[in-house]
Amino acid sequence: MIWQQTNGLFLQRFDQLGERSWREDLSYKLIFSPAGKGRYQTKFGDMSIEEGAFLLMNPTAPHKQLHAFQEKFLVEVHPFFIQEAAAELSIHAPVEFAEVSYKHPLFLQWLSFVRGYLTDHQDQSSDLLLDHALTQLAVLMVEYGAGSHQVDLPVSRYSDPIRQLMAALKEGYTTAWTLDDMAVAAQMNKYQLAHWFKRETGLAPYSWLQLYRLIRSQPDLLYTTESILPLALKHGFSSVSSYHALFKKMYGKTPTQLRRSYQHP
Repeated sequence: MIWQQTNGLFLQRFDQLGERSWREDLSYKLIFSPAGKGRYQTKFGDMSIEEGAFLLMNPTAPHKQLHAFQEKFLVEVHPFFIQEAAAELSIHAPVEFAEVSYKHPLFLQWLSFVRGYLTDHQDQSSDLLLDHALTQLAVLMVEYGAGSHQVDLPVSRYSDPIRQLMAALKEGYTTAWTLDDMAVAAQMNKYQLAHWFKRETGLAPYSWLQLYRLIRSQPDLLYTTESILPLALKHGFSSVSSYHALFKKMYGKTPTQLRRSYQHP
């Protein structure tokens, strides 16, 4: 089923879950995997979406569905609507989301409500509640979605040990962390920590830390002329090559290319 709205659309499908053709949509996109095992291909490789995780995609980003398990749930939001939400939040930079599959409690709460509503209203193609839901989603995407417009990764409604570790990682994000160090900060054994962190965030602890380092580096990258090498090292990356590799994976661009796109939108 497709519910077309003024500012986007909702799609919920239980068939056609196999491999599909390449697409380059003009809208921002949220792809949710309720049952896990979702797989998509981008021009930089395959990406898995685990149970309860989602992926935000940018307009015109080439992608191809390889597999969706049991259910595909997708929301498209028109670019001008995202920019309006950004302006309301006093964010005037272009919004470009990182291509990373992860979980966030506020997104999951929104998704649970909207999917339940659509299941109960299969016959309605347009609805005021859905328009309001799109507005909520646009704000969530801008405020909590990992992207080039962010200067931090907001923490919300994770369990106490995970929030405690995130706070410690944020405070010391430029230092070298081992899983043992993280386990001490979370007051858990390292195997339990690795399991719980991945279950709640969709990311391994070190992957979350690397994403946070990238986010924290972005203001210096986009709004200063600081050279890439000292910038990368200052924000906790071991080398400029690891910084480049993560940027390429997240945005499909090198740090220099992203910097130029902000200077010449």
